[in-house]
Amino acid sequence: MSDRWSDSTLDALRQLGDPVADAAVHALLEKNETAVAAKIFHEMRVNDDIHPATLVPELYEFFEQTKALPFDVDMARIARAETVFNEHMFLAALVLLTKSLPEGYQAPNLAIVLNMSGLLRTKTFKRLLGTLELVINVTKGGAFLPGGRAIVTAQKLRLLHAGVRHMAGTYSPTYRDRYGVPINQEDLIDTILGFSWLVIDGLRTLGAGWTAQQEEDYLYLWCVYGCMMGMHPEGEAPDMKWLPSNVEEAAELYAAYGRRHYTGASVNPEGTALAAANLHMLESMVPPLLSAVGLDALPAVYMRELMGAEACDRLGLDTAGHPVLSFFVEHLGTIVGPLDFLEEKAHHLFAERLFQDMINRDLGGEVTFSIPASIADLQSMIPGSPAA
Repeated sequence: MSDRWSDSTLDALRQLGDPVADAAVHALLEKNETAVAAKIFHEMRVNDDIHPATLVPELYEFFEQTKALPFDVDMARIARAETVFNEHMFLAALVLLTKSLPEGYQAPNLAIVLNMSGLLRTKTFKRLLGTLELVINVTKGGAFLPGGRAIVTAQKLRLLHAGVRHMAGTYSPTYRDRYGVPINQEDLIDTILGFSWLVIDGLRTLGAGWTAQQEEDYLYLWCVYGCMMGMHPEGEAPDMKWLPSNVEEAAELYAAYGRRHYTGASVNPEGTALAAANLHMLESMVPPLLSAVGLDALPAVYMRELMGAEACDRLGLDTAGHPVLSFFVEHLGTIVGPLDFLEEKAHHLFAERLFQDMINRDLGGEVTFSIPASIADLQSMIPGSPAA
């Protein structure tokens, strides 16, 4: 394993938040400007096409300071990654919701923060659709151009995370002693791996793996986004020294994170609750015609196939009761034989039906993603906000 991911290195990252965003939010709250703080998260959520610096001039300096991309960013690689993701968007979304997100629930340090408002359990559909909003913002063409959605989304989320760090002590007074700084740099880097490496790994499992260059480009896009999220040494220009340089390093770093933080169900009640809500939501979204023939079990089958039995057991998920469907999904590549393109097509068809139904129910059939709905979670916790 690379020395870059030693326990001492990762321990140090656990003690780091986001000094720039933390200072900006702290300055507002220190002045008791709760109305301004509420305005930040309310306006940024509902007025996506208006730059937040015009809505909240008190934070103009923060937005100016955090808008620069790494100086040597390769825009051609980003454009290639945007193209390959959008060609496989539904399959990637299936991997995100049946692998990337629930795998992270194995870490109590993540699950506690995600569960702060309770809305990820009680309004799972809205919260998980919000995750897809984030992905669309980051991977849509032109997202990394000046003023693009990836840049503005990163700035907004940095402020959201700073607000959560400010309030986490009230929700969980012992959190820092047990897990370090809430939403610290190690946890943020792992989140980037969830959006990148775990998607790559999941697509490989489904027989829809990209070329080696496409995988590297997709990882690169998310690492650039990680830089925009403040994942670099304080006071330095954005660079990727804290992020993996290639897919092999990404796999190593993710393995190190799992070794350090993933636990069993008995000591992770928040994580098991989130995983159960996630599975229940996906099962409820299977179109009626598929449910009528018993295919409402497919989300559980995909979770077991993509995460593995050990991860499902850690989360207390009963995903082993569908042997016929499990055999079919696991051995689909063998069944179709030389017509291996049919394996990807079959998975794509299910993913397309599932997520098109989600879009139809929530957005009238039109994808108009803006900012992750979890912004509303923080809004509801801020005294004086419209949702408080």
